[in-house]
Amino acid sequence: MSSPFKLIAVLIAAGFCVPAAFAADAVTSASVVPAAQKTQDGAVLEGTKTLAAKGGDRLPDNVDAVTSASVVPVQYRQTDWKPSGFTDAKDKKRALFILDDPRHESVTYDLCVTAMKFFEEKGFEVELRDLIANKFNPLITTREEFYHAKDGFGKTPADVLTEQAFVKKADHIIFVQPNWQDTDPMFTKGYKLRVFSKGFSYDDGPKGRVGLLPGKTFYTIMNAGWLGMGQGMSGDSLNKNPQEWETWMFAMRVVDDDAAVGKDMKNLGRFVNDRTPSNLDPNYGEKIEALRAVLRKHLARDFNL
Repeated sequence: MSSPFKLIAVLIAAGFCVPAAFAADAVTSASVVPAAQKTQDGAVLEGTKTLAAKGGDRLPDNVDAVTSASVVPVQYRQTDWKPSGFTDAKDKKRALFILDDPRHESVTYDLCVTAMKFFEEKGFEVELRDLIANKFNPLITTREEFYHAKDGFGKTPADVLTEQAFVKKADHIIFVQPNWQDTDPMFTKGYKLRVFSKGFSYDDGPKGRVGLLPGKTFYTIMNAGWLGMGQGMSGDSLNKNPQEWETWMFAMRVVDDDAAVGKDMKNLGRFVNDRTPSNLDPNYGEKIEALRAVLRKHLARDFNL
């Protein structure tokens, strides 16, 4: 911490009045920490800087500058729209969406709704599995669960059977998630491990692994805070920071290829959004609709629709 901020912190701790501009500093990445966020010996508590700068521990509402402006202001949300779901019709293509975000006001959820609308408009049946709202259990906590997921032993758990039935019906499996420390969030990871278990999605053959989900595709829609300022996947850097963008997209493609190919599925890539409009942008409505249009354009390209 620079010396001026040390002085301010000491003054706050000593009870001196400090101007509001210094007491909470959202301009420079929460570089000032109120006294309430200190331990008894004066040490700064890790993880409290951002909350302190935003005015304490109150959760974000309609404006979320903490997590890359990831909340859509209330007047622009699409939270009332729901997909029609899967039927038993034999002549329909189907898109299964696996959502991992508890916030239906988020940009991640908005991208999910935009994509679901796109597929329904193209004549697909669309089903949404909202993992957190459905209280899906992502954890493997027993030896039986471990060996079922890893090696296919034992009885398939009832909740896994439910999800596998949706996967069986689907032509396209589309994961929708926020970027969470550059890997799958917990519910997504648990879903992939438990639902795409051995004996369901792949098995052993005389020459090695055999995929059991031929013809299905694998895709990810991910809202990010910083991966190079692009929109899409490899080749879609928007020339903002192409080297960093391509590094991240290559890493993600390796992971996605591994997840898809071993199951005889086809990886169609990702739509990564790294260009979310600011919450307080006066042209937010225009910009969020532009983002939706970019997603629709990429879906048409990536799914050849």
